[in-house]
Amino acid sequence: MNSDAVNILAVDDTPDNLLILESLLSDVEGYSIHCVEDGEKALSFIAQQPPDLILLDVMMPGLNGYEVTQRIREDKTLPYIPILLVTAHDSSSLSKGLDSGADDFIRKPYDINELMARVRSLLRLKHSLDEQTLMIRQRDDFVARLTHDLRTPLNAIIGFADVLH
Repeated sequence: MNSDAVNILAVDDTPDNLLILESLLSDVEGYSIHCVEDGEKALSFIAQQPPDLILLDVMMPGLNGYEVTQRIREDKTLPYIPILLVTAHDSSSLSKGLDSGADDFIRKPYDINELMARVRSLLRLKHSLDEQTLMIRQRDDFVARLTHDLRTPLNAIIGFADVLH
């Protein structure tokens, strides 16, 4: 597997839906698709290998998509992972999905171009946030090194000033 590959996790209790998502997304160069059938398996996969994007079915037995989304967002050890909720039901609530922590929502049957555009959009968001996190980490490291490097000469100056005083 290419280390630069974008890792996408597709979660759906219907194997045909996973097959469709896998065939659509695996055709895109640089995308690596992983499929699981339920919320528990998704959480286990995410804990071991956080993906870059999650396509998550809303209506599943056991943990539904809203509950999986909430658990992911509550886990502060995980990096930010964009979540695209996918549903075939008209009764699924967009507001409930977004309130649970999802980033976007799409209904089945989806337009392939719309799905691909939403995937690209969420991956751009992830990339931007990862870059921002890296810049903050580099800034903090720079400030820590700067204060450490200045501390020694300043302590010497303060010591000499105390002797002169």
